[in-house]
Amino acid sequence: MEVQVLQNGPLSILKLQGRFFTESDRENAIEKLDQIDNWNLVIDLSELEYINSTGIAFLVKTLTRSRLNLGDTVLYQPNTQLNKIFELTRMEHIFGIFQDFEQIKKFFEQES
Repeated sequence: MEVQVLQNGPLSILKLQGRFFTESDRENAIEKLDQIDNWNLVIDLSELEYINSTGIAFLVKTLTRSRLNLGDTVLYQPNTQLNKIFELTRMEHIFGIFQDFEQIKKFFEQES
């Protein structure tokens, strides 16, 4: 899996690409997450093909970490398969899940 950290104005973006299912993937993502200063975080899933319980646990821990740092975490553009996994695990009740980046900007503006 590849992980990138990007900035878009006041938002930090953690872009996940490939398949997230090993402990090594989790460690790689945490290393990148440690580079973030602004905890208004968008996790870009647009190029993530698959996620298992290791990846789900990472997402939940990241949400907790962002809130402890006075921010929030949202998910951006999960594919159909990921959406089904999120429904089964009831993640859509925990995370804001967005398909449109403008909606994300509005979400974080309202949070401020």
